[in-house]
Amino acid sequence: MKQRFAVVVMLLFGTALVFGQASRIPGGDYSVPLGAEARNGRMVFQTADGSFRWWFDARLQMDAAFYFDSKNPMSDGAVFRRLTFAMKTVLWKDWETELDVDFAEAVLDLRDMWVKYRVPGTHLSLQVGNFKEPFGLERLTSSLLLTFLERSSVSNAFPLGRRIGAAARYWTKYGQLTGAIMGHEAGTRIDKGTRDEGYSTNVRLTLAPINQRGRNLHIGGAFAYKIPDAVADLPENTIEIKSRHETYVSDPKLLHTGDIRDVNYYLRSGVELLGIYGPFFLQSEAMWTTVERWYNKPRVDMKGGYAFVTWMVTGETRDYYVDEGEPGPVEMPKHSWGALELAARASFLDLNDLGAGIHGGSSKQMMLGVNYYPNRNIKLQFNYSKVDLDQYATRKGNLLGDDDHWFIQFRVQAAF
Repeated sequence: MKQRFAVVVMLLFGTALVFGQASRIPGGDYSVPLGAEARNGRMVFQTADGSFRWWFDARLQMDAAFYFDSKNPMSDGAVFRRLTFAMKTVLWKDWETELDVDFAEAVLDLRDMWVKYRVPGTHLSLQVGNFKEPFGLERLTSSLLLTFLERSSVSNAFPLGRRIGAAARYWTKYGQLTGAIMGHEAGTRIDKGTRDEGYSTNVRLTLAPINQRGRNLHIGGAFAYKIPDAVADLPENTIEIKSRHETYVSDPKLLHTGDIRDVNYYLRSGVELLGIYGPFFLQSEAMWTTVERWYNKPRVDMKGGYAFVTWMVTGETRDYYVDEGEPGPVEMPKHSWGALELAARASFLDLNDLGAGIHGGSSKQMMLGVNYYPNRNIKLQFNYSKVDLDQYATRKGNLLGDDDHWFIQFRVQAAF
């Protein structure tokens, strides 16, 4: 770990030295001067014609949480939720790259690492590398922009997040369509001796029939076909689905199916709804997972969903990225002292299919939030949540079920 950290530090130091000079392309004499400026609190280096651009994207999230009335031990305390550093580039106008790592909890985690080509004269992009699969609006939304500290339980259970893969996206001012083939999660112990890697095929379509500044309507859907990963820690054709209950400081993952064996393939589907009306914001999703198994074993069906609403008390609205089908950041505070947001979310997740012998547990959860934005770079967050768990939410039988409890959690976030 120390060696990896030293390599990253040396890389960043070398990058800083390069930025102090003209931009020089290895293997040739072409060079152009770089201009530097701060955009939304981030350092950006760019050539005058926009052909080349480099910028840093660092993120620091410090969380604390306290748990009450739980049957199982839960650890009050504080953690660094994320400590990320990313370098993003535009190269020769049409090429983009990103290299993003996370150092939280002294563990190096590979995040976005990809190359993208925007086909000139079109609204088509091609991407390859490690990035989020196109499934789940809340999961696709950057952690920098999350309304609550953690995504809903269903968004932690069914979307698979970052994977090695390839994707193509086409967009207009009224929506986008993304298709992808995704492989395994970077850093996963894959059994490469006798088993092929698992893969998924994904498609996501979003429509924006209303797409104006501060007036947006987003309707979307996604579908994914997945065969089990060849994970060294799991038997062949075996999967497990689990989720945290919208908190991270204490993370027992009470919702856990255990091993689902003899899996042929599984299907995931989801629908999305998003609306922005001035200072008001609505977002909702419903998702389903169906697991088809060998040897006439019964099919497994699971489901979940959430809905939340927010109100910018101070009157700000937020951006919407139609080319990605995702919400953007809250605009610059209208007042010198900052901006204030109130939010409420209801969610549920059901990982039980008793007829198929799966007892993963179910949850119903309510969360209230207050977000304070002193400026575009700093965000302070507070959440209160009440959790209703059933008797099967036992983390594979290792903990007590029916553990209804409540908690409060806080975050200090800086992005620069």
